[in-house]
Amino acid sequence: MVALIGIIFNSCSKDEDILPDGITCDAVGEVVPEAAYNGVITSNYNVTNIELNGDCLEVTIGSSGCDPESWEMGLFGVDAFYTVFPLQRAVKIQLANNQLCAGFFHKTLSFDLTPFRIDGQNQVPIYIEAWDERIVYEY
Repeated sequence: MVALIGIIFNSCSKDEDILPDGITCDAVGEVVPEAAYNGVITSNYNVTNIELNGDCLEVTIGSSGCDPESWEMGLFGVDAFYTVFPLQRAVKIQLANNQLCAGFFHKTLSFDLTPFRIDGQNQVPIYIEAWDERIVYEY
């Protein structure tokens, strides 16, 4: 019995999407090379809302389709920096939606921003394509 309890605690002890302050994000943002970043398509959705909640960025998009539950979303930041200080991140949202329905739906997903942190800074301005407001992620 004691061995079984130890196995259960060890198997549940680390969840990468649970942040230190107890907030859980749905997915993790990724920093990618500039060539991969440039390949992210952003024309198949509209960003309707973005909110920063600790280390999680909640993104709501709207797009046509049959069922938003099958949509896959990603948040990608480029690993290249330009001559600005403080260093900042350019970010794109990717939507994988191959549905050919005339309905229009919204979906909200939250992304862990900790991969977007920059050494030597305690905040990073984030500019999201298709969103007019700058987000300042503080950590």
